[in-house]
Amino acid sequence: MSKIILDLCGGTGSWSKPYRDAGYDVRLITLPEHDVLNYTPPENVYGVLAAPPCTEFSVLNCLAEPRKRNPEEGLIVVNACLNIIKNTQPVFYAIENPVGFLKDYLGKPNFTFQPWEFGDAWTKRTAIWGVFNKPEKIYTD
Repeated sequence: MSKIILDLCGGTGSWSKPYRDAGYDVRLITLPEHDVLNYTPPENVYGVLAAPPCTEFSVLNCLAEPRKRNPEEGLIVVNACLNIIKNTQPVFYAIENPVGFLKDYLGKPNFTFQPWEFGDAWTKRTAIWGVFNKPEKIYTD
């Protein structure tokens, strides 16, 4: 029996791809096929990766298109992800979002990084909350 990894709000599934490639049973729970707001997870979930939309939490999103943030709207999806994590009691979980206002609701992230620190040629300061093994950065300042 392979270990189940839930990829919540995972879009293309790029974050969970290494798990799929390693033989895990990855379930991509993302719109339009699946909605975390009404998703019932299976039993025996091993890990959860969650990437709720950053629209209401990203500093840059609100600066690029000047508008009033609506964190309550964004928290609906974040809370759905947290409920799935709570209900499945996985061995590990990680919630990803750009560094921004989500820290006001989840507290200090367990890990922050820039994609270039892992070999990607771009920047987007990112925060991760959860219970997981912290990866070792390839590059530093």
